[in-house]
Amino acid sequence: MDPHPQAPSAPRAPRATTRAPAPSAHVRSLVLVLLGALALLALLAPLLAPGAHAAPPGSVEIDDEQGVIDDPDALQGRLEGIDLRDAAAPVDLKVVTLDIAAHDADPSADTGLNDAVLDDARSEHPDWIDGEKWADGVVILAIDPEHRKVGTYAGEDVKLSDGDFEDVQDAMKDDASDGAWADAFEAGAQKYADLLGRPWWRSPGAIIGAFIALVALGAGAVAALARGAGSRRRVRTARERFDDVRAKRQETDQAASRIPRDSSYGATILADVEDYRRAVDEAESTSSELPAHPGPLWGIGPASARRAKEFEKSVEVADRADDTIIGAARLLGRTGDFRTAWQEERRPLDESLAAVEQTIAEVLDPADTDTDTDTDGQQSTTTHSAAAAGLRSTAQQVSTDLEEVSTAYLDGGISPDDALERLDELTERLSVASERLREEAIGARSKDDDEVKVMRDAEPEHFTSDFPTSVRGRQFARHPQDYVSGYSLSPVLWTGAWYGGATTALDTHRNPPASSGSTSGYSGGGFSGAGSSSSF
Repeated sequence: MDPHPQAPSAPRAPRATTRAPAPSAHVRSLVLVLLGALALLALLAPLLAPGAHAAPPGSVEIDDEQGVIDDPDALQGRLEGIDLRDAAAPVDLKVVTLDIAAHDADPSADTGLNDAVLDDARSEHPDWIDGEKWADGVVILAIDPEHRKVGTYAGEDVKLSDGDFEDVQDAMKDDASDGAWADAFEAGAQKYADLLGRPWWRSPGAIIGAFIALVALGAGAVAALARGAGSRRRVRTARERFDDVRAKRQETDQAASRIPRDSSYGATILADVEDYRRAVDEAESTSSELPAHPGPLWGIGPASARRAKEFEKSVEVADRADDTIIGAARLLGRTGDFRTAWQEERRPLDESLAAVEQTIAEVLDPADTDTDTDTDGQQSTTTHSAAAAGLRSTAQQVSTDLEEVSTAYLDGGISPDDALERLDELTERLSVASERLREEAIGARSKDDDEVKVMRDAEPEHFTSDFPTSVRGRQFARHPQDYVSGYSLSPVLWTGAWYGGATTALDTHRNPPASSGSTSGYSGGGFSGAGSSSSF
């Protein structure tokens, strides 16, 4: 990119707005979507029809090995009253409570409950098994209250899909978590009844497919309307901002002409001047293609929505750049309100210096800190951290040097470029001291190389900054290789935000979210009966 801009150009008068596209195309699109939705609703009607003939279980057997069901007879009556849809054979419902460990199975293993139920069946209920499968017609609901596991198992003729088995377990978990074991079994049996033997058109695949199609059509209509509303809002807001950009166009162009060509910081701003002028031209051109008063259906089409986004983006670039150009001209030329421009340029460093003690307190291990109370009741804090002591010392030196640099710049003792280079130097010194504090925190918290990497790679948490709009921020954004690793215009603030993200990442690494999915299969070879288990 040529760092030397062309001579300032006079503001271009907006071209006459073109007529908005006729809304008939938008109307036709919406009508087609609505007609498609109505047609799909007609196809969904069979899904709402009554199911197949229902019948109670052929038998109900309760094996409460753990003795947690208060009234087995009452539970049996409730289960016998559940209607099951037609299956290939009568359904024999088995309800089991057991202790995985009592059946020589591993409670910590994913297949622990599966193995325990199989062992219980082999030793106490051999009629539940037919070779290497569960017997036809058998449906087993099992709970281990001690190890908080639920399982569902079934013969080949009455088995469910893996996902349906998991749905039955999920239906049991709320009551099981409350210790309402009888209610958990009833909820599981009812869910099993709902899923068993249903016609294909009421299967999850058919229902989900139909509803996905319906939702897709509805979402398409809603998205089109939302896209239109968003597009009109973008155009309205962007036009208000563009009015401000146009009002400052002459001032911005004059400021651009005053940017020193021999300044390394000015060269970065001159590149932004080119971006600014290109953005203004693009905004003018796009604005001419937009209707003066978008109608209620304008913007729902992809083409009009794209033009609205392009207009918004161009205006945003121009609006963000003009203030930077004007401020940089004052700062680098020491003209106009250059004192305010300087205060804004040093603000990131000031905010970091003010955050030193709070950041040390957040990042340091409490074991490295002593709190003492003197005779007047005043508390003082002493740390045993070399990195914290180094950061404090560096911050004091940087604070002193910053005031000297500010005085020299404001009094004309040094050039603007020299002053900005000194700000960069002070920021890098504070960055190095902050990095030592981060490394000390990583060493104190991490237990192995993997945890070290997790903490080092963590992103800052809740760290927002408008500092890159400054002259030095622009320089860093365009030439990051010229700065120290991990450089930030406000390094201490960045370190505090990093620590929040690092501790969150480390905690997630050490305690990954537990999987709630079901586990099928058995640890012993040979048996392959249908079923699975999960935790609650």
